[in-house]
Amino acid sequence: MHPSRRSAANLNQSFLAATWMNANLMHQKSKLSNMTKWLLFLAVGLTAATGCLQQQHATKGTTVNEDEKAIRKWFDDLMTATKEGDLELARSLIADDAIFLVPGAGQMNKESFAAAATASDPKTDFQLDCAIQEIRVFGDHAWLLATISLAMTDKETNTRSLMKGDGISILERRGDRWVVVRDANTMIAVPAE
Repeated sequence: MHPSRRSAANLNQSFLAATWMNANLMHQKSKLSNMTKWLLFLAVGLTAATGCLQQQHATKGTTVNEDEKAIRKWFDDLMTATKEGDLELARSLIADDAIFLVPGAGQMNKESFAAAATASDPKTDFQLDCAIQEIRVFGDHAWLLATISLAMTDKETNTRSLMKGDGISILERRGDRWVVVRDANTMIAVPAE
């Protein structure tokens, strides 16, 4: 959890606990009227609701938006590396200990995946189309769900093949950047359109 979110959550939890303990002590030490009991109960409830709202705001605040922007940039950079065959850019986006699960290929490591993702064939025209469906950020970890379509056309025979599927990438913030640590996709060959 980001330090500012953690401190806001801890402060809200501490304040709620202190309010509840004070209400409990007052209730035990004196015989309060029903109206006073209800007011104390209402105060504790409002404190809890305010704490929850502040915690949600801290979770969905500027940091998450900045993280989501950074993850979208990571995704765009990976697509650029793939389309342009930029092996060094691809490597920079992948953690050294990353594991990729690819149908028919099993587990791949950073080097084998980066090489495969950026491979090009002068006899083949590639069209990669990807769309982000969801991004969720949890402190220094996130996941990204995307749909993927890869069309390949043999320039000599004009034969077209198509692969489609979904992919989920688990990312981790390392230093000031996001890298993929785990990835799985369901891309399979489908009839060409």
